[in-house]
Amino acid sequence: MPSSKIKLSVIVLFYHGGRWIESLMHSLENQSLSRHLYEIIIVDNGGSTPSVDRYKEQKNVQVLHFSMNYGFAGGNNKALNYAQGDIILLMNQDIVVHFNCLEEILNAFDNNPDAGAISANMSMVSSANDIDRFSYSLKKAGFYTLSPFGYASYRVIKTERDFVSVVFVSGNGLGFRKKIIRDLDGYLFDSKLGSYMEDLDLSIRLKDAGRKMYVWRKALIFHYRDDAFSGKPSQMLRKLIHISSNRLIVYLNRLSTMDYLKKLPFLLLGIPLKVARKDGGKNFNLFRFMVAFGFTPFIFIYSWFKFFITWGNDMNDGVLRTIDEPYLPNDDVVKR
Repeated sequence: MPSSKIKLSVIVLFYHGGRWIESLMHSLENQSLSRHLYEIIIVDNGGSTPSVDRYKEQKNVQVLHFSMNYGFAGGNNKALNYAQGDIILLMNQDIVVHFNCLEEILNAFDNNPDAGAISANMSMVSSANDIDRFSYSLKKAGFYTLSPFGYASYRVIKTERDFVSVVFVSGNGLGFRKKIIRDLDGYLFDSKLGSYMEDLDLSIRLKDAGRKMYVWRKALIFHYRDDAFSGKPSQMLRKLIHISSNRLIVYLNRLSTMDYLKKLPFLLLGIPLKVARKDGGKNFNLFRFMVAFGFTPFIFIYSWFKFFITWGNDMNDGVLRTIDEPYLPNDDVVKR
């Protein structure tokens, strides 16, 4: 049974993530922060990762099974209803957490109680050999920032500052106080986005609400470098259309008509620019650029169609309820 003293709730969604569970859970359960101060909520999103059950007897671990895949947005919105802590930390499945990370996240909020969101310092790695959970001499911060073309790109800066002010927070390693949701119309992510660009939408809403966003250099996570546009050609094309149309939709939904039209040429050029270079990479793939450039007119038209079909009624399924409202169990959630 979760302790009433829990300060921090770590939420991890797994989707076909069996190969990542052991390394992530080992790093989360072995932290400098006292184990009674935080809980881990792991979610089998859509029945794809039943191996999460091996952790159901662990101290301060909640295991949830969702009958369908709600994506990163909807899945985290639902999982938030079970969180005991006042501070929430969202994690991707393909990361390893530094030994001091959770303690540093709490320190970050203690040092900046008015922050809207505080992200962990993200170090991109290619293998387990690149990870050192116990030493810390990092005088740099890794995070995603918005390019002039509307997409988020990974960058690393040299700094000794603990706080780095940013205008975009990734959903991976995202920390926030649960009460901030009151300032965001009662929900965290727009669940209609499914997966991808929910963090862009959140960042715009945080900015509009006058909330500051930061990266805390001392809270380090290691993220296995991934190419979102990898896989078979058909999978790559589906991802390109889904991710790029979601990005256009977020700006269409959040900007004024005039601001959207002014930014649109840059957003359209951003579609091929984003896929031409891996996150944190330097090599420019001209072939990818040309293929994505050719599909850009279709993606633009599709984004408008998708927007008016899906967002036309301006409702949000699966969002977090008002904080003071008691949780009513969902029929499709099994808690173990």
